[in-house]
Amino acid sequence: MSVYKNLDEGLQEYVAHLTMDYGSHGYTRRVFQYEFHRKYVHIISTDDNQRSSHSWVMINDDKKFKRGDILKSAGWKAPARNFSRGNVLCGGFKHIKWAGI
Repeated sequence: MSVYKNLDEGLQEYVAHLTMDYGSHGYTRRVFQYEFHRKYVHIISTDDNQRSSHSWVMINDDKKFKRGDILKSAGWKAPARNFSRGNVLCGGFKHIKWAGI
């Protein structure tokens, strides 16, 4: 398990993990990218020109979550804020699989 010093490094590794994991299950045309917003980084999945929201990552700490926490997507515009599914700064994404986080 790796520890990343900055958010961008952790995001790149997280996106690489998602691409590899989805590819190993036959989703070879799926591309992941991320976009920075005010409070979160939006992880977007694209497959044959169809975009979908995969997950969200915290940019800064707040009352409930820490910087780098991975949140499941509640929809295109917002994350599900019930609990964190991991942290991109800590690495170790083995528990995050193609069928969901």
